[in-house]
Formats: sequence, C-alpha cells, structure tokens
Amino acid sequence: MNADSRWLPLAACNILLLALAAMVNDGLAPWNISVFLAGPCMVWAGLRLGSGGLILCILISGLAGEAAWPAPPGFLVTLFALGAAAVITTRPWIGRTGRSFQVILAWLLNAAYFAAFTGWAAFHDSSAAFWERAAVDLCLSQLFVLPVALWFFALQESVLRFAGFPVMQDPATSP
Repeated sequence: MNADSRWLPLAACNILLLALAAMVNDGLAPWNISVFLAGPCMVWAGLRLGSGGLILCILISGLAGEAAWPAPPGFLVTLFALGAAAVITTRPWIGRTGRSFQVILAWLLNAAYFAAFTGWAAFHDSSAAFWERAAVDLCLSQLFVLPVALWFFALQESVLRFAGFPVMQDPATSP
C-alpha cells in the first residue's frame, strides 16, 4: 500500500483537536459538563486523502483519541472508520471545496459519534441524571463544533501548505 503522505500532518491536527477538547473538558469538569468535538477529525481527510493515507490517518487519530477517552479498545478507531466511510460516500455530491458542507458533515458526524459514545456509556449508567447530562453535553457539543470546525479546517489547510503539500489534490490521483 502506497500511502498519500498528507496523512501525517492531518493526523497531527486531529491529535491537537482531541487534546484541546480534553483540556477544555478538564476546565469544564467543576460544572459537570463536557463537550465532544471529534466530528471534524475525518471530514477533510475523508474528502481528500486516498485510501492508504486515510487508513493511516484513521488509525493514528483514533488510537490517540482512545488514550484520552474512556472507551473500549478500537472503539474510536471504528467510529472514525465509519465516519470516513460516510464522508467518502458524500464526495460526488458535495465536492471537496464547499466549506459550509464540510461544517455540516462535521456537525452530523459529531452527533453520530456522541450518540455512539453515549450508547456505550449507557450500559454502565442509565440513570435520569446521566441522560440529563448527556442532553446538555450534546447541545453544547453541537453548538461549539460549528466554530471549531471552521477553525479546524483552516488549520488543516494551513499546516498542509506550510509543510509544502498540495491542498486540493484529488484522492483519485493520490498514491
């Protein structure tokens, strides 16, 4: 497998986003709320990376995220793989340049990832307080993921340009 080498800076950006989200959640802990911001991680990679680079980006980003979140091994990697597959299926409809569609995809993926994590956590605690907190966390997460996604996509493009990679390379022409 000959991988598109843009996966490395994209995985680094994903790790940065997940680390920043963990730091924000640490600051929000006294109020017993948290935000979930993993939605944007696979949008740009799913739209523009070839299969080899995308697989590497999913693995590295997912494993780094699992180190920060209490989830079973492989859970976030699987979610990222499913999210990337969903993004890949949208390629013909949204193209690769529409920022508003990328933000909508990030918003939808964030809700799906949050639902999966909440479903897993509900096996351990399904009290009324759990569901109230989950509703508040979902609302906050979905509110904050919109501006974060805009910033994050701009960050990814800036990092790729800084590293000398082509930003708009088509996945069909990627190695």
